[in-house]
Amino acid sequence: MPVASDVRAGHVIQIDNRAYRVLEIDRHLGGGRMGVVVKMKLEDIESEGLTEKRFRPEDKIEVIDLERKHLSYLYSDGDTLYFMDPSTYEQHAIPPRLFGKYIEFLKDGEQLAVEFLGEKPVRVLTPKLVKLKVASTGPPQHAHETSVWKEAQLENGMKVQVPLFIATGDTIIVDVEASKYHDRER
Repeated sequence: MPVASDVRAGHVIQIDNRAYRVLEIDRHLGGGRMGVVVKMKLEDIESEGLTEKRFRPEDKIEVIDLERKHLSYLYSDGDTLYFMDPSTYEQHAIPPRLFGKYIEFLKDGEQLAVEFLGEKPVRVLTPKLVKLKVASTGPPQHAHETSVWKEAQLENGMKVQVPLFIATGDTIIVDVEASKYHDRER
């Protein structure tokens, strides 16, 4: 069993029969008898609540291995998204909250990695940037002003601001978290 000083951000650990994802780790030199303290910022996998815990570097910590499956998106019934394991054809119901802002970019048949704790999906690994085709926008222009933008509607229905040189049919790269234009595909 690893000790607290071996745990890294991203690990999933078990404390008092609850699973936590380690978000951040700080090591502090304590004064006097305190010694070194390992402080962890943790996210409860079940409730998504945040907490901080302190450990001595030699404290034993149970690290949990999550099972990762690559699943294909099938459909949504509003409250749940359904994915299929292409190798076993097994279907999995996944709550929308695990997708964050990426839910706006999800496409039929798209494959994503999903982490499971036992039979329960606990995290969907989504890309930070996505490529989308511009469905409609004004005619392209070459402006001397680089801070001038225009609106473009993308293939998924989303509207974003793009530089003037972008044309209908271009493929652009969008930052998922900000829902903003990032670059043009070259």
